[in-house]
Amino acid sequence: MGAAGRGCDVKTVMYYAVVGTRRADLCESVVALLSTEALARETGRRFMATRPGLVRCRVRQVDLTRPQVYEIVRQWGRDDAARGCPISDADRLPRPYRDVYIDGYMEPTGDG
Repeated sequence: MGAAGRGCDVKTVMYYAVVGTRRADLCESVVALLSTEALARETGRRFMATRPGLVRCRVRQVDLTRPQVYEIVRQWGRDDAARGCPISDADRLPRPYRDVYIDGYMEPTGDG
């Protein structure tokens, strides 16, 4: 059987995603990825208490590939740069995610 007939061998990892809804435009994005539902719920509550720009947070179980996780982390870097957060926030992430976050943080925004 050829490659086209074989099942997909892409490895995924299960996470609990905290999905935040922005007050400004009601768009949703993943604001945290955690290993347990309890930790994700607690993180969602903490985000609601500290980020006035969010109107709600909910927890979803998701299966993600490594490239999908990298794109989420890269977007966190972009978002934090746009909000003026210090790049030292990358220090809270383990490698290789720290490097991916910094790549997103350093991307040109197209604003200037």
